[in-house]
Amino acid sequence: MAGLNSSSRRLVASTMGGLAVLGLCSCSRDSANVTPTGGPTANIEQTIAPSPSPTASAAEAPFDVRTATEGDWSAYSDGYTFSEQPEGAGEQFIADTYPDLWAQGVRVLSNKQMAGYNLNDPALPGAVIQYINNERYEGTISTPLGFRGQTASPDTLPSDTVANRIAAINGRGAWPEGNSGQGGYTIDIMENAGNERNMRKDIVQSNDTQLVVYQFDKFDRVKQIGETMRFADWQSAWAYAQSNGYSVPGMERPLYPGEVANVTVVREVVDANNDFNGSTGWVWDPGAGDWALAIDQTFRK
Repeated sequence: MAGLNSSSRRLVASTMGGLAVLGLCSCSRDSANVTPTGGPTANIEQTIAPSPSPTASAAEAPFDVRTATEGDWSAYSDGYTFSEQPEGAGEQFIADTYPDLWAQGVRVLSNKQMAGYNLNDPALPGAVIQYINNERYEGTISTPLGFRGQTASPDTLPSDTVANRIAAINGRGAWPEGNSGQGGYTIDIMENAGNERNMRKDIVQSNDTQLVVYQFDKFDRVKQIGETMRFADWQSAWAYAQSNGYSVPGMERPLYPGEVANVTVVREVVDANNDFNGSTGWVWDPGAGDWALAIDQTFRK
């Protein structure tokens, strides 16, 4: 199997996109007035209300996602039943602060920020527990759920990013408006990625196709999660991804299909003489059930 030329590596690069609790001081005041001669005590009406105790003040502190533990979220309690009415401080916080996430069934938030749906939308706390069609879906703090509001079919690969992903690849780093996978997870499969090809046909490298999973967590930034896996060809890599929850070793959990915003493959092209003839880039289109050509960087002879 052959390697990528510099033009193909540019294609690979383009696919990767590259609150405190305040305690109040409680001051005491003598409510009795004693005469200098030691005569009888004259009671004086107290006119200053006692200061709140630090404990009461702490109880009124706002809910803080950054310091919340499982005990602060009702969804972790035994016998929890999903409800449209907030249960506990954590759920009330979601309903008040992030009504869109509440409406999408999110019941536990991560302190990790994930990108909004459109390119320049503000980031939002990631969802850790979400109910969709009465089914419970769970992520983790560092790998929140990546449905991106696409809750109609959480158990199938989404197709809303296909056109934007293709546009991004052809834009060579310029991400289009809308969603190209932001807030979800992406899979890149790259034949011979990172290798300079020896043009001699008798030198063929094996296991030089990479499978990489990325978390698309901020605007136009992706972050690799888990290990880079190597396979003999892109077909083997794609088959492994589908059979292993779209995950690789080192990830905290497998992904639900609806979290996989897009899958991109860079394929090597050879001619009739088995000579390397450049590369092409493809995006999986779940709606069509086939690969959509994103870019062609084959040599013109």
